Amino acid sequence: MILTPGTVARLAALGVFAAVAQVVCFSKMDVFGSSPDVALLIVVSIGLLGGSLTGAVAGFSIGLLIDCLLLEKLGGFALTMLAVGYVAGRYRETVGRPTRGAVVLLGAALTLLGALVIAAIQIGTGVDANVSFLVVRDAVIKSVIGAALAIPVLLLVRLVVRSALVDERRAARRAIGRPGPEGTSPFNQAAETQ
Repeated sequence: MILTPGTVARLAALGVFAAVAQVVCFSKMDVFGSSPDVALLIVVSIGLLGGSLTGAVAGFSIGLLIDCLLLEKLGGFALTMLAVGYVAGRYRETVGRPTRGAVVLLGAALTLLGALVIAAIQIGTGVDANVSFLVVRDAVIKSVIGAALAIPVLLLVRLVVRSALVDERRAARRAIGRPGPEGTSPFNQAAETQ
């Protein structure tokens, strides 16, 4: 991902939208006794498209904004989102561009990781709550929801940052040089007509 001032502005606007929408809208939804974690999926998508550094910075920023909006102890969501964005970015850097099946699996696995890490951080920082099987059940339901929403969220984030993606430019260049219907490229056809 090429980070220009315009791309950074679009990512910042996406991050603010994700944090506000997560706190105001998505956290209030009830899907099988849990709520979708769309902000975490946006961080995963940014990591998958931009790499580990971009994913970690976006994750920390969005997580810190969520912490500030919820008026909780600062750092819990920021640390969780940072870790998830970094892991998604490392996947991109080591394995390459993920397939659709890999995106679904990554959405489920990283949502499960995020839910368990935030639960561990909240328990470790002394949040008064009874720990029971419901925490694990909630994490599993969140991961199933994350798997279902992973591809649409990735497509939305790709649409927002499409002009900055290096892979998209390579694919467009390859499409220009593909052979035409007669088996010659458009460049050769122009040379043959002259």
